Amino acid sequence: HTIRKGTYVLKGWVYIDKGATLTIEPGTVIKGDKATKAAIIAERGGKLIAKGTLANPIVFTSNQAKGSRKPGDWGGIILCGKAKNNNDIVAGMPIEGGPTSTHGGNNDDDNSGILSYVRVEFAGTPFDTDQEINGVTFGSVGRATQVDHVQVSYSGDDSFEWFGGAVNAKYLVAYHGWDDDFDTDYGFSGKLQFLLGVRNPKIADQSLSNGFESDNNANGTTDEPYTSAV
Repeated sequence: HTIRKGTYVLKGWVYIDKGATLTIEPGTVIKGDKATKAAIIAERGGKLIAKGTLANPIVFTSNQAKGSRKPGDWGGIILCGKAKNNNDIVAGMPIEGGPTSTHGGNNDDDNSGILSYVRVEFAGTPFDTDQEINGVTFGSVGRATQVDHVQVSYSGDDSFEWFGGAVNAKYLVAYHGWDDDFDTDYGFSGKLQFLLGVRNPKIADQSLSNGFESDNNANGTTDEPYTSAV
């Protein structure tokens, strides 16, 4: 399915199923609905192709009126892949934030699509206590996925978080996020380059907000593969 250039309202959790591809044309604006906690979720085997350009980026923002938009107005973007993690690569590890999707496998060269020249604003809605969707969430995403020139602004949770996987990413901006700017865990082994975090000194999450947080996993174990972000 292809979303032609234009302005759209996203309602609820929209899933890109296994074997399906959702392509979004450059210059498109997608506004997430607050009431339904809108989010785009690519399942394992599904692909999101959001390839904007310098002149025509793809913008995901809040459907609230300008001037009243706030962090957490809608969900965000979630990519689930078949690369390795250190939690459950057979049945699949549940993705953070509430959706029923799982991620993980043995294919570090898996491809979940493209995020390029994309801006994500006012995402990170809380689904439940300590269960928030990040601005952009990567669940066991493989290195064949292209991620570059992505800015997350005013996220209600982490701006970017990687749960396992091996995807590489370049030119990422985290602007005035509520929680961590960048967070890697559960065996993430990708390379990240040219990262910029711009903090607002007046806002932070109760869990403490880090510029870059990195854990092996949430349980503090030495399960392999180790988190080895570069």
